[in-house]
Formats: sequence, C-alpha cells, structure tokens
Amino acid sequence: RASKVILTQILYMTKISSELFNLSGKVIVVTGGTGLLGSVYCEAFSRFGANVVVADLSESNPKKLSKKINDFCKAKSIGIDCDVTIEKDVINLFAVTLNKFGKVDAIVNNAAATGEHLMRKGKVFSDFEEYPLAVWEEVMKVNLTGSFLVAREGGKAMLLSDKGGSIVNVSSTYGVVGPDHQIYNNMKFKSFPAYSASKAGIHGLTRWLATYWGDKGIRVNTLVPGGVENKHDPEFIRRYSNKTPLGRMAQREDMIGMAVYLVSDASLYATGQQYFVDGGWTAI
Repeated sequence: RASKVILTQILYMTKISSELFNLSGKVIVVTGGTGLLGSVYCEAFSRFGANVVVADLSESNPKKLSKKINDFCKAKSIGIDCDVTIEKDVINLFAVTLNKFGKVDAIVNNAAATGEHLMRKGKVFSDFEEYPLAVWEEVMKVNLTGSFLVAREGGKAMLLSDKGGSIVNVSSTYGVVGPDHQIYNNMKFKSFPAYSASKAGIHGLTRWLATYWGDKGIRVNTLVPGGVENKHDPEFIRRYSNKTPLGRMAQREDMIGMAVYLVSDASLYATGQQYFVDGGWTAI
C-alpha cells in the first residue's frame, strides 16, 4: 500500500511539473532573438510548445530563424525586423504580434549592445579617461532605453487581457558586481563602462515595473547570465574559468532552464527578483 501511495504521489508531481513548464499556446516575444542567447531562447520556447516572435535587426534576418523553427515545431513562429532604439519599430513589433496571435503572454527583453556588436566602431574598448561619449550613449540607448520601450509596449499588450504575463529583462553579472579587469590584460577586448552601467539600470527598471504592474498580474524579473563562451581567446576562457566556482564559462544552453521557468506558470509567484545563472561568479 505504501508503495502504491508513493507511486501515486510521483505520478501526480510529474503531471504538475509538466503542466507548470508547459508553454503550449503561449505567445512569447524575444528581442535580440537571433543572437547567441536569443536564438537558444527562441528554439527552446518553441520546443516547449510556445508560439515565438523572433525580433531583431533586419540585417540579422529574424525571418530566417522563424522559418527554421516552423520547420521543426508544431508551434508557430514569426520573424519581425525591429530596432529596439526606434520607437515606431517597437510599436510595430507588438501591433504585428497582436494581429497574428491576439495576445502576448511573455517577453524576453534580450536585445543588447555588446562588445562584439560594437567592436566595428573601433573605440568601444578605449580607456575610461578617453571614453567616447557617442559609444556610451549608443550602449545606453540600446540596452536601457530599448528595454524601456519594449517593456512599455509589451506591457500595454498584456494589459489587453486579464491574464497578466511575464516580462524577463536580461541583465549581466557586470550589472551587479564590478569586473576583474586583470583577466582582460593583453586581450583584444575588455569590459567597458557603459555596458555595466546600463545592465545595472535593468534591474532598477525590473523592480519599478514589478511593483507598478503587480496588481495586474504582470510579473517582471531579471535574468542575470554569467560570461557565455563565444569563440573567446583560450587564455581568457582559462582566466575566467579559474575565477568561477563551477570552473568554466557558461554554455548558451545553460540559460534555457531559468528562461523557461521565468516565462512559464512555474514562476507565477515570482516578481521583482534577480535570477543568477553565473556558475557562482557573484558568490565570491
């Protein structure tokens, strides 16, 4: 009899778990959707049953990724050209989404101006004493103002129903703790001030929105990834890994579990929080 009770409990918990993390029928918008992490979010959400809107700059061809998703998933996906720094693009993003799917259940506010994105400008890694104002302003415009616009328009779309929703603002460990500048010695790239400042601002936006929209059932949280390996210099990987309790840089797939949790019903009572996926980097 005891064994039968235990088996019943296991089956019940398995059913509950599958329902909590089931994204079937949900409509999820991912900005920066073709990037290193954005693309893995889009593909994972689709495999969990969500209809995914891939939003990114036109030159990154978000429609190509959405076609790939449609080829392997029963869920629907559309790709939309969107520069998050352009207000009319963001307004159009949600207008098209509502026209296609009729609702917005979740948003991953992932678009960002990273070092890799800005390297072509040449001076993104200048010393702070000579740091170009133009680069600072561009990073702030993409990372912080862009996140504001997406949250504003996405929140308005969620408010059209009475079911609430989930907004996931993506920050970085460098928005929470200062970098160890020594690991960048003799590298072609390094940490830069506008990135840290903009990513620190992300969680301020999260907390404000969480308290503002809480009574409407809109949850707003911050996902905080650690350094993700992306064809980095092997010496940099070694240095970064040596400072990380788990002994390695993140792989992009390491972010899937937390992202799915935050957009799913498993996180219905979570809002205004930071969720770290950093291998213990900020624990030191």
